[in-house]
Amino acid sequence: MSISPASILTSGALPNLVAIHYERESIPNLKAQTPFLSMTKQKPLPLRSGNQIQFFTYALLSANTTQAAEGTVGSPISESTTKIVATIGQYADFINSSDLSMDVAIDDPSLLQNLSTELNYRLALTLNTLVQLTADSATGVDASVNVQLANGSYLTAANIRTVTQQLHGINARPLTKDGYWGGIIHPYVVHDVLNDTSNNGLTDILKRNDSMVSKLIQPLTNDEVIEFAGVRFKQTTTAPTSTISSNTYYNTYIFGDDALFSVFLGKNPESGEKNYRLMIQEAPQTGSVSDPARQIGGWVSYNLKYTNTLRPGSVMTLRRLQSETSAS
Repeated sequence: MSISPASILTSGALPNLVAIHYERESIPNLKAQTPFLSMTKQKPLPLRSGNQIQFFTYALLSANTTQAAEGTVGSPISESTTKIVATIGQYADFINSSDLSMDVAIDDPSLLQNLSTELNYRLALTLNTLVQLTADSATGVDASVNVQLANGSYLTAANIRTVTQQLHGINARPLTKDGYWGGIIHPYVVHDVLNDTSNNGLTDILKRNDSMVSKLIQPLTNDEVIEFAGVRFKQTTTAPTSTISSNTYYNTYIFGDDALFSVFLGKNPESGEKNYRLMIQEAPQTGSVSDPARQIGGWVSYNLKYTNTLRPGSVMTLRRLQSETSAS
């Protein structure tokens, strides 16, 4: 007995059969890590204390190898300081939404909550970029900051070891209290460092110890992607590139103590208190003078007073390595 084909199909003429179910929870977009701010020493600018902050450092005194004349009062020596001044600025953004958009949005948990997540990332990326740009400006103060590898060369453990000893050579202090320098590195450059299989390369060193070989096998963490020669590297795609002689070079940074200062207006950031406001606000139900009909349903915003600066003086306690990569 033959079976006739179905007379009702989803591709047919019944519109009630054609519908789309929309997922209410947003799929996370691909946000970058923003670790540059963690490479700075954070300082507060107290409220009602002006819009500038000044840092200073004393000049180094040399050794005195001349004996004092017996019974004779000598002449005093002089001392001097070097200063640098940073001016606080304001960074602010907002996104507002009509009341109709908020009423019909399918976002879970809400349209404003999702928008606040994106705006919060914009703020983090802003601070990250401001620090990175200031770090790059150090090359104009101290030419030894920039270390450019030869064309066709990739970053190795030997390069990292050399640069950290250069920082020791200027009496720079490590970034962290437990004696580590801070590092920023691009994921592609991490590949080059770990892919170097030469003698005394990082992979060659790690594979010789059972407690360390797991670092070659286990997933790499963003906050401590490489720990070598006293440097803890954080990986991020915000580590910028430069075009030199038509070749793309990736910047890798190593920071010492007091290399850069971040300045926030108000609360001391090192106390753990927030010194900025990310606001999520629904409009008053009764409207306002500027919006009597309440057609703007709500908004998200941030307001930050911030600046950063290099250390005073002409000797910088950071290094920027520029290398090509085999991973791109």
